[in-house]
Amino acid sequence: MIRITTLIALLTTTTLAQQETVLWYDSPANAWTQALPVGNGRLGAMVFGGVDSERIQLNEQGIWAGPPVSENPDDLAEVIAEARELFFAGKPAEGEKLIADRVMAPRVSPRSQQTLGDLNLKMLLPERPQSAPIRIDGWKAGPNLQSPDMKQLVPSFDDSTWAAMTDRAIPENTTITYRTTFRLSRAQAGASRTELSVGPIDDRSIIWINGKEIGRTTEWNRSYTFDASGALREGQNHIAVAATNVGGPGSMAANITLESSSTPNDYRRSLDLDTAIATTSFSIDGVRFTREVFVSPIDDVVALHLTASQPILSFDASLTHPATVSAYSLGDSRVVMGGQASHGDQHLGVQFHAVLDAQSDGNVSAKGNVIQVRGARKATLLLGASTDYNFDDPATPLEHFRPSVAGKAIDTAFTKGYERVRAEHTTEHQRLFRRCSIDLGDSEHASLPTDTRLRRLIDGASQGTSDVGLEELMFQYGRYLLICSSRPGTMPANLQGIWNEHLEAPWNADYHLNINIQMNYWPAEATNLSECHLPLFDFMERLVPGGQDLARKLGADGIAFGHTTDAWLSSAVHGGPVWGMWPNGAGWLSEHMHEHYRFTQDEQFLRERALPFTRQVARFYLDWLVEHPDSGKLVSGPTTSPENTYRVDGARLSLSMGTTMDQQIIREVFSDFIRACEVLNISETRDAMVLEIKNALRNLAPTRIASDGRIMEWAEEYEEAEPGHRHISHLYALHPSNQITADRNPKLFAAARKTLEHRLTNGGGHTGWSRAWLINMYARLLDGDEAHDHVRLLLAKSTHPNLFDNHPPFQIDGNFGVTAGIAEMLLQSHEGEIRLLPALPELWSGGSFQGMRARGGLEVDCDWTDGKPTRAIIRASIDGQTTLRVAAGAVVRVSLINGGGVATKSSTSMTPAGKTVTRLGMELRAGETVELNFD
Repeated sequence: MIRITTLIALLTTTTLAQQETVLWYDSPANAWTQALPVGNGRLGAMVFGGVDSERIQLNEQGIWAGPPVSENPDDLAEVIAEARELFFAGKPAEGEKLIADRVMAPRVSPRSQQTLGDLNLKMLLPERPQSAPIRIDGWKAGPNLQSPDMKQLVPSFDDSTWAAMTDRAIPENTTITYRTTFRLSRAQAGASRTELSVGPIDDRSIIWINGKEIGRTTEWNRSYTFDASGALREGQNHIAVAATNVGGPGSMAANITLESSSTPNDYRRSLDLDTAIATTSFSIDGVRFTREVFVSPIDDVVALHLTASQPILSFDASLTHPATVSAYSLGDSRVVMGGQASHGDQHLGVQFHAVLDAQSDGNVSAKGNVIQVRGARKATLLLGASTDYNFDDPATPLEHFRPSVAGKAIDTAFTKGYERVRAEHTTEHQRLFRRCSIDLGDSEHASLPTDTRLRRLIDGASQGTSDVGLEELMFQYGRYLLICSSRPGTMPANLQGIWNEHLEAPWNADYHLNINIQMNYWPAEATNLSECHLPLFDFMERLVPGGQDLARKLGADGIAFGHTTDAWLSSAVHGGPVWGMWPNGAGWLSEHMHEHYRFTQDEQFLRERALPFTRQVARFYLDWLVEHPDSGKLVSGPTTSPENTYRVDGARLSLSMGTTMDQQIIREVFSDFIRACEVLNISETRDAMVLEIKNALRNLAPTRIASDGRIMEWAEEYEEAEPGHRHISHLYALHPSNQITADRNPKLFAAARKTLEHRLTNGGGHTGWSRAWLINMYARLLDGDEAHDHVRLLLAKSTHPNLFDNHPPFQIDGNFGVTAGIAEMLLQSHEGEIRLLPALPELWSGGSFQGMRARGGLEVDCDWTDGKPTRAIIRASIDGQTTLRVAAGAVVRVSLINGGGVATKSSTSMTPAGKTVTRLGMELRAGETVELNFD
């Protein structure tokens, strides 16, 4: 029964004080994945929070190594036609070989997005003489092994027959153990903190000191820092490194050093997600030192502000870069660093400048690449950057990118003064961040450092240990990262957002279109960050010329994108078929435009941007689809089900005709086109493509269920080579699409659950982003406890100390995916109705959220107790009707907070599970707010 009454009541909202929004630590970061990120979409920085020295690693969005880019041959249509005949004739191995030999362009790599360099501080602190690093030399090298021999790592192992290391090279698929000794004085061994710095080891290693493992390296192209304090002793110490090369050229680290420091007892470093400011503070001999770092979206500079409680603040600030660059002083307080992204003498790319300037109440001077500040109470450093990357035409570099461009931003900010720059930065950040908040219940661990809480989850993973406060912090962290890496007018967030310390980043930090860039933007609309979605749409439209070229080569009109692209806007299908033969990037991306419309109801956007883009994608698919000779249905192909494989007659293959994900994406593109035309009153008589697409949609091969009850990934019931594969592409129709729901098609809904269970039974969810996808999938399956279990496991198994997602290595899509998943657990609207708390786990029995977005131009708040909603607020941004799904028998009191009136109606229906549900219909006008109280 629904009872409508008039009610005047105070709104309850979740305040920032009720949710966790601060990451904090009681020691400096000794690895990049412990440092804290700040950014404004164009500029990014990672703050380490050192005491004697500070490293702030810098990024600018446009610094990419350059061409050539992958290009496909012109005769692809003929080859595709020949390959299709082979697949239809039951010869997939021959068809796939033909595609590999004659269609795929070679992968051009490395051609990476690159670091801008480092801003380094050498602090001159009282009573703290700097400890010179100890270089560890005299290595002996053991024999070549197939895998590490742990006995060789202990000090007592007899290495007397081993020869001195003369060559750092490690043969392919080989492990070599290296051993040496070094001596420490009593003071050196007794330092409160001693860090071991290890240069890149290709590909991985295990490091022991005095019989104790102190760390492992897992990425071949970056340095590591480990805390060695607990393993060291006065006198002779023993160190052993088991280094493994898993393929290609490999080598032992060129440099391994020890450096001692001490961390003050009151040390704290933190990142406040609400202000987007990273703060480091500590006291030495009664003097309080504080550093603040942020990247202003208003003034477009990296700001570093240092204070001391007495006028003894002294330091050297310098700009450095891992490659060859120029650096010089300019005036009394400014240094400039310039260079060009490249890989040695190849792939010459974007030219850049970084400019650093300082103002202080102490003495300031500049020489070479160093700014010196002496005897100050406060100092402000501002860094600007400029590049010659041209958004509109990357092949034609900009001419006006000189240091004066970056210097002008610095001058403007200094004219304002630090306090105003800080205040305007905070206000602008909070304009976006404070729109949405959640409270999942009290956390008893909020007083612990963030890395300590994470370690607790890791240690208790098998016992089901949880931390609801850390879960709500992770939700807001994803929103924070999106704000900081994707603002209007910038490039979209890449595989690492905007934070990358490498010259050769993992997967080049590029844009993967077969899920990763899409996952980056899953939380944009639902968590009230619609503007942060816009850089993706701008980028998609810049890809159109290349997409038209690929479509033409494939024998079609319209546009098609391959599975990866980057700053140079390539759309080719390239690399191995298992990854690269997938021309569906534009198809998946087009859905993001329609989601933006569904949430905002912006008809101008639909008319001027979404429909024109989707028209070109649909045109490609109309030309690309072919009729299957057996079924007569329209199928796509030959393509991969990203990046999975199957077995036929002993062969491991990846391509097929009618791959399920292809069919689901095409169905969505066609459906989006038709719905957009209906909204815009474009009829079949006005637009011939409407009828053409309707006819194709009726004949499109459907999603099918296999004989074992699971959704089929390929058109045939092939044997899976990796049953626990990280991609779950054939469930695209469940999420992010809305083609499979419990009400619409219960058989497919049940088959989707069985498909996920099979994946997990066979080891699925082993990468961070894949685990994040599982959260969203189970939320769509309305299984809150299972969805929550994957939230917990993502934190325990796939999260770095700074809460970055660990693929491994770091990939930011998992951060965005978990935020989207938590939103899906709390609010859903993909079925044309609002569903409150659709997948609420038992552990979140009481709580609230504020400022979530629902499709239809709506904003929603909700409070709940004992797993059931007690109050909801719905705000309308446009005129329209909405439906709220509520449990049968619930008494809902509805009152209009502002506006002229609300019409309500209800209907009752049966869910597939046989539970009666009630739908409450409401018609709201723009600006109206309705409050619902549940009895």
